[in-house]
Amino acid sequence: MKNTRKQITEAAIRLFKEKGYEKTSVTDICKEAGITKGTFYYHFPNKDEITFEFYDLIYEDFYDELIKIMMIPNAKEQLWKIYEFTIDRTIELTPQVLYAIIMSDIQNGFDFFTPYHNASLNTSSSKNIRLQIEIVKKGQAVGEIKKGDPEMMVRTYVSALVGIAIAWGRSNGSFDEKGELKKAFEIIF
Repeated sequence: MKNTRKQITEAAIRLFKEKGYEKTSVTDICKEAGITKGTFYYHFPNKDEITFEFYDLIYEDFYDELIKIMMIPNAKEQLWKIYEFTIDRTIELTPQVLYAIIMSDIQNGFDFFTPYHNASLNTSSSKNIRLQIEIVKKGQAVGEIKKGDPEMMVRTYVSALVGIAIAWGRSNGSFDEKGELKKAFEIIF
């Protein structure tokens, strides 16, 4: 079952990049994935939900990378590497697809991209936020990260990340998104 969800997600992301998010239909996704509409709807209520599966797949790869990241001796650099991992994979989506995904999230009230996830939830995003907060605390204790409320610092950066991603997508990638995100990171942390 997990393999079918992954197959659908990968097919959809390929089509989103090729045709655009809005121009990709469920029928297109089914054809690309080699499945029926019934199979699609068994796994996803609509195409908007696929994007969240994409981020879950990113987090699967992330946990392999996390072991290397946690070996970095500097907490601030650890934190940046965590953000950079997601930023690099998000940039691969293309500006148009990223913008469409974020707008779909906002319009449908999924709150996937909100910096105010409930940290007590057992989701990939909530676990990642809790990890970021702990790294900030560790970095503050040894003077590698600025003083401040660690949770608010993480939420502020995630807010900046989403805002910059929206602007980057809306402008069709007319500026260096990662460069701007690095600047915001340096200001906040």
